[in-house]
Parts: sequence; C-alpha cells; structure tokens
Amino acid sequence: MRKVVWVALMVLLSVALFANLVVYSSVDEANARKILNAFEAETGIKVDFVFLSSGPALARIEAEASNPQADVWFGAPMANHIVAKDRGLTQPYKTLSVYGISSTFFDAEGYYHPIYMNPLGVGINTQVFEMLKADYPVSWQDLLSPAFNRMIQYPNPQSSGTAYALLTGLIEIYGEEGAIAFLRDMAPNIQTYTQSGTGPSKAVGPGQVAMGIQFTPAFFQFMEEGYPVKVVFPEEGVPYEIASVSIIKGAKNLSDAKKLVDWVTSKAGQQQVVSQKTFFYPIRSDVDFGALQPLSTIKLLSVDEQWAAENKTRLVERWVNEVLPY
Repeated sequence: MRKVVWVALMVLLSVALFANLVVYSSVDEANARKILNAFEAETGIKVDFVFLSSGPALARIEAEASNPQADVWFGAPMANHIVAKDRGLTQPYKTLSVYGISSTFFDAEGYYHPIYMNPLGVGINTQVFEMLKADYPVSWQDLLSPAFNRMIQYPNPQSSGTAYALLTGLIEIYGEEGAIAFLRDMAPNIQTYTQSGTGPSKAVGPGQVAMGIQFTPAFFQFMEEGYPVKVVFPEEGVPYEIASVSIIKGAKNLSDAKKLVDWVTSKAGQQQVVSQKTFFYPIRSDVDFGALQPLSTIKLLSVDEQWAAENKTRLVERWVNEVLPY
C-alpha cells in the first residue's frame, strides 16, 4: 500500500513539475522575462525559465539528453543551435509563422527558428561630434579620418565574439588582407579595445569617446534614456547576430513548446519584441519597428559561420600580431 501511495505521489510531482513550459533561456534575464511574460499574457501558457548562457545551456541540454528537464532552448546565437541540431539534441517543427521571414534566418528543416537579430552598428555621441565639427560617418572608410584620433572604441576579438563578428564582416567587404589593413589603418583612432562586447557603448553614452562599434541594443537603450546618441550603419554593410529558439528532443510539454515557436516568430510575437523595449531587432518586416531603423534600409552581411569557426584562432592571431601593436 505504501509503495502504491509513493508511486502516486511521484506521478503527481512529475505532472506538477512539467505542467508549465520549461525554458532554458540564453537571452539575458531581464529581456527574457519581458518576452516570455508577454507570451504568457497573450496565450495563458505558464512558463518557468532558467537563465543559462550559451555554453552552459548547450552542455546541460546534452547532459540531460536521456531525460530532458526543459522543453525549449530560447536564445543563443544560431551557430549554437546548429551544433545542438548536429548532436541530435533538438527536434524539428515547421511553423507557418516563418512565412514573411527571410529564409536565411531559420532552418529549412525546422530545427531552429529566429527570435530576434542584432545588426552591428556604429554608435556616435552627437555632442562630441558637434565639438569636433565633424560629419557623421556614412561608410567604414569615414572612420579612418584623422579627426577621430583616439576617439573610437571597439572590443578585442581575443575576448569578444562581437569583435570577431566585426572582423569577419569586414572580410566580407574587403577580403582578408583588406580587412586587416583597414583595422590597422584605423588603429591610430582607437582609444581602447574593450574586453566586453558592450563596453564601447558605456563610453559613447557619456561622451568619453566619439564612436563605438558593437551590436546595437545598448546604443538604443542609451537613446531611450535621453543620452545624445545616434546609431549609423555603414553603407558597405554590417554583420549581424541571430538569436534562435529550438525545441529540445524529448520535450515533455511539446504542444506548448510549439506554441511558443509559433508565437515568437509571428507578427504578434515580433511586435512584442519591439514593444517590450528589448531594443532587439525583430526578424519580420511587417511589424512597427518603433525607434529602430527598418532592416530594409540596412545592408546586412552574411558570413559563413562554419568558415568563421574554423578560422577563428588564425584570424585572431593575425589581429593580435598585425593590428594590436599599432
């Protein structure tokens, strides 16, 4: 009798544990809460989420593969979801919500879908530009002007994925030799190479530098807070990152997991990405971008992520040896 009661209690506990949709979120905690709370409000589906950065999330999903403890992996760049797919950790789901979204943003087999994207941009402090009596940059070449001596920050690719995205994006424009030459020519204008990918924005906001180069959300956050900041996207094009969502293989709450994918890629879900002031770029063109510059006006550069991964050590070493000393 006791054994029967114990088994019944365990079943009830299991049902309670998985009654809600369980999400491992690699979106920062504050913005994940904004987006997932909006999902709950619109669908009535309760979400329990645990914040895990990309590497730990992938490791945990792999460790739990025989008995998944979450239904969805929410966030982390697309490359991480490609790895999860290749390792058999996720399952396909083809949602009709992807219609209207660029096919480069999602997996044709349905293993991963986009949540948002962030283009890399140049944040400028307009008050500093007024003091310098300088024109706003239009192209990457404009950043080489002697007027900007020690007035630019961008991250160090030894520690920052953002900086490596800049390097590989410039290779798409100029070729490898041309990109290294460009960064070397820009070196006299660099005040410091920050360790963090969001470090430059912290100097641009209060006017400690004229310009910073990084992914754009922090710049837009400063604009919202009233700082004299503007974002420009060089006309030659900019690289971008895509945060993705995947359904974990063996998800115990598969129905609601599919609904989250449907919602976050839909027009309604994408509007919430903007309306909740995450300052992430939506991946649909049919939503109100608010203060964000429409993607249709930004030239985006696609980088071969497999090539970028295979050549990262070599390219970062070239940056250290051929750019950093200048």
